[in-house]
Amino acid sequence: MNENIFAHEKHGELIRELLSAYQRQELSAGQILKILRKDILEMSQVEYAALTGISRRTLSDLEQDLSSPTFLVFNAAFQPFGLQAGLIPIVKD
Repeated sequence: MNENIFAHEKHGELIRELLSAYQRQELSAGQILKILRKDILEMSQVEYAALTGISRRTLSDLEQDLSSPTFLVFNAAFQPFGLQAGLIPIVKD
């Protein structure tokens, strides 16, 4: 996959909405990953794991928020969407 999914305006809007929900603590990173995998790429866990180079079990654990992945694994999981782990400001109500 050579091009960044974020480059597609339709997908970029969805990604921005999901990231806003994450900052408001309405969605977890795992929930976002599952939405992106299923709704944008329409891939099974097996297909997506092969694309990203992580195991299907690791992907499943990430999507269910059952693990604390390393930055390397986290970044690999979100790389197809042009996303990576980083510091974000705290949103105050």
